[in-house]
Amino acid sequence: MKILNLNFYNHSVCISSPQDLEVISLLAKDFSAFKSNTESTSKNQFTLEICNQVPPWNQVPKTSASMQTLNSICYDVGKFRYCDYYSELLVILDKKMNHARLYSENTQRMHEVSYLLTLSRVGKKMDLAGLHKLHAFSVSFNDIAIVCMMPMKGGKSTLLMEFLKDSRFKMISDDIPLINFKGEILPFPIKIGLSQFPESLDIHNPEENLYTMDRGFYGVKQLLCVEGIPGRVEEPGKVFRKIILVESFRFNSEISQLKKTNILSTYIGLMKHGVIGFGLPMVIEYFWENGPVDFMIKTKIFFLRAFGFGALALRAQKMKLHLGKNPNDAAKLLIDHVLKYAQEIS
Repeated sequence: MKILNLNFYNHSVCISSPQDLEVISLLAKDFSAFKSNTESTSKNQFTLEICNQVPPWNQVPKTSASMQTLNSICYDVGKFRYCDYYSELLVILDKKMNHARLYSENTQRMHEVSYLLTLSRVGKKMDLAGLHKLHAFSVSFNDIAIVCMMPMKGGKSTLLMEFLKDSRFKMISDDIPLINFKGEILPFPIKIGLSQFPESLDIHNPEENLYTMDRGFYGVKQLLCVEGIPGRVEEPGKVFRKIILVESFRFNSEISQLKKTNILSTYIGLMKHGVIGFGLPMVIEYFWENGPVDFMIKTKIFFLRAFGFGALALRAQKMKLHLGKNPNDAAKLLIDHVLKYAQEIS
């Protein structure tokens, strides 16, 4: 039995497999900053068992689908949800026990689905505890957090690479920094995904720390484990109270522009990228459940998010970036602004 224990801000996950599967090693790279050497005894932990075998399709009930997405068809019977990934993979989720069993013979598909399944189940618990994900990249400069919201395919990872070329900056998160109810930023450093990493980025042990994920409909992406950039990643648990919050928009120009914006415009962006959560790396079939109890839970999460992101909008310096065709220029604009802001508040 191969076991991976994770701890996300006191929300524990245990991923296991009866076989010595490669997917467990891949998930350990994805979540390397959250690996735990101790097994949790919490009844609230999420447990996932990954089985490298033909899915037991005879266990899927003969009933109407409760949900269908581009990725899967879901069937609900009592506390169980059966997610059929179009005959390629099957997940049986026990919603009450917060336990899932995943079946497939496709390693890449198992990797993608188990990664998203983990983020979805843990994310729901973290939301209820007042820790909310924002679809943005974030870096730090001393005690200042720079958070840049972008849509999917907006160039978050490309712009992040430009910051990491400068040794004065550290990564808070490639994709999903955390916001608490005070509007403060907490690191959530998981794997970095990019089509191609710049040669100028000094990667430690690239043979081990560079790998790929086949995301099916979204194609293959190269990944970098955060252990590949030692000393350049903020540790989970640190809290940032000084924040520069940027919403970025593509701009059909060679030149990028950075300017201050107002709280209403910023909060609309936070509603889109955080409260509603467009682009967050999770899947609805493991976050959205049926029944009045879960309706109350989702309503509570909505208001908790709205409050936390409202606090962030009040706390942060609010900026808008019109991102031109050259990410180097955009990064330079942001870096110059951060250095100026640091001098002003020192």
